[in-house]
Amino acid sequence: MKRVIAFVTGLVLAGSALAQDSTGFASPESVISDGQYLYVTNLGKAQGPTGKDGDGYISKLSLDGKMIEKSFVDTKLNAPKGTAIIRGALYVADIDRIVGFNLANGKKIIEINLSGHGTSFLNDLTVQDDFTLYVSATDIGKIIEVNIRNGFNKAIADVKGANGVYFDKATRRLYTCSFSFDNLKGGEVGVISWKGHMPVYERIGDVKGAFDGLALLDDSTLIVSDWGALDHAAGFVEKIDLKTHKVTKLDGPVIGGPADFYFDPLEDRLVIPAMVEGKLVILKL
Repeated sequence: MKRVIAFVTGLVLAGSALAQDSTGFASPESVISDGQYLYVTNLGKAQGPTGKDGDGYISKLSLDGKMIEKSFVDTKLNAPKGTAIIRGALYVADIDRIVGFNLANGKKIIEINLSGHGTSFLNDLTVQDDFTLYVSATDIGKIIEVNIRNGFNKAIADVKGANGVYFDKATRRLYTCSFSFDNLKGGEVGVISWKGHMPVYERIGDVKGAFDGLALLDDSTLIVSDWGALDHAAGFVEKIDLKTHKVTKLDGPVIGGPADFYFDPLEDRLVIPAMVEGKLVILKL
């Protein structure tokens, strides 16, 4: 995100989680896991989230947070953000392209250029099926569907400030949240459902904020991260009841720029990149 003012290293624990200190982050943005390792995208220290500066990278960590490789892929990245894993491949959104890597060796296997949409701020990724990803384009307020087999892509919905995305395969509903740099209370949470073949966006409740990460905790509970502020630690995580739309703020530390977190259902925890502070926060649920 813009106007990030601090980079520090380490891993902070909340609740009763156990982990080792981990260094080497530079504005971490997204965390994902294949069940064996954690993978963390880093924007780098240069031009921020839209600069084609070549200093972005993806770190590989153990599940308890130990750094294994600071940068484990074989290709230069600019400002890698959201991540998704499909059949042994890690996909990452990087400015105006999606790049795929073999998780076994870090080698690039595919690159899909999405600059034709006019975006320079691809953000989060989520998986529909073995051949289809959805990616948010924050700057143009679009959700784009991408076929990783043939590269075909199309915008399917308008969501102003689109940021976090999460596709629920059971219900075939695509949850979204949004972020506005101009108004940190201007973001909203919504869902895209298909009526026939037509995707339709609906807002969920009246919750407002500077939303980034998004995941489905269970059938009726959505969880989102909210920055609170851009230039200092003011972020938090909250739950949204999808039936009643009641919003509950989770107990935990104040986080500087809580971005695209990973929900670990086996350990019942969130691994949250604190982008402003340059560290990971592990929050036990």
